[in-house]
Amino acid sequence: MSETKRGRTVAKAAAVVVLVVVVFLMPNILSGNKYWLTILTLLAINVLLVSSLRSVILINEISLGHVGFALIGAYAQALLMMKGGLTFWPSLILSGLLAAAVASLLGHPFLKVRGIYFSILTLLTAETFRLVVYYWTGLTGGSLGLVGVPSPEPVTLFGRTVEFNTVNTYYYLAVGVVVIALLILYHFERAYINFQWRAIRDDSMLAGALGINVVGFKMVNFTISAFMAGISGGLFAAFQHNLSPDTTSRFGVTMSIYLLVYMVVGGQTRFIGPLIGTAVLTLVAEATRSIAEYQPMVTGSIAILVMIFLPMGLAGIPAQIQTWLRKRRLRSAEAPVGGGTER
Repeated sequence: MSETKRGRTVAKAAAVVVLVVVVFLMPNILSGNKYWLTILTLLAINVLLVSSLRSVILINEISLGHVGFALIGAYAQALLMMKGGLTFWPSLILSGLLAAAVASLLGHPFLKVRGIYFSILTLLTAETFRLVVYYWTGLTGGSLGLVGVPSPEPVTLFGRTVEFNTVNTYYYLAVGVVVIALLILYHFERAYINFQWRAIRDDSMLAGALGINVVGFKMVNFTISAFMAGISGGLFAAFQHNLSPDTTSRFGVTMSIYLLVYMVVGGQTRFIGPLIGTAVLTLVAEATRSIAEYQPMVTGSIAILVMIFLPMGLAGIPAQIQTWLRKRRLRSAEAPVGGGTER
């Protein structure tokens, strides 16, 4: 490994360590400010949802229906705890597994189409899930929603009982689950299976000709991403304690669009992109809360500017700066000595 690459690796590792320390010290930094801890908890849950959406990009598809899998996870979490009598952790795992099971059933027919057709199918499916929940009054509460989703049960750590009935403690629970989920997604992105996903992304027809089971590997990717989306929904249900399936809720079409914007602004080619995009646009939304009616315009303007001037997203800024410096050095090296031309 060259000195430059070694230096970059050390710098990235140091940045990750600093980020983790800051995240886990945030309740102390904010002095227990409940409002901002609520924002950061929802931000962490959204990061997982956007990261699960980005996973589908690895097979060159864009899903507009990931809020549908989050909805499945959220309502499964709530119903399993409220009516099934299960505790938080089994309900959370089952909520992710249920979303993954639905994705595996839909994956085979859906993943046989590509591009805009796949995106439309996922969008319509998510809206169908929402309407089912909206009209199934006996089970889901219908338009009134579910109220009173229980908090996670207390746990004993190092001889001390921790109750997750405050924003401070639930922040740590949500961040811990999200970090573990992100590490799993990162592992898949660095595992051998990613070679098949990259081959499918680059040229699915050629990958199939080489013997790769294109639909099968796509289904694995789609199922994993749906599982993570279901987990994010379960975390959201236990944090908010109530769920609503109306069009302005977290599970509407608007949220599907925002997830895509978060990913594009952060940078879909880099793993850290969803974190950066979600964090930046969440902070922008908070800064413009006094002009709430113009927030979509502000978010859209940021997305347009990023796509024009930063095609790799905010996460790609260091690489673009290096490219710019490299081109500048080349121009300087090619410039004629003395500043004039020979006659």
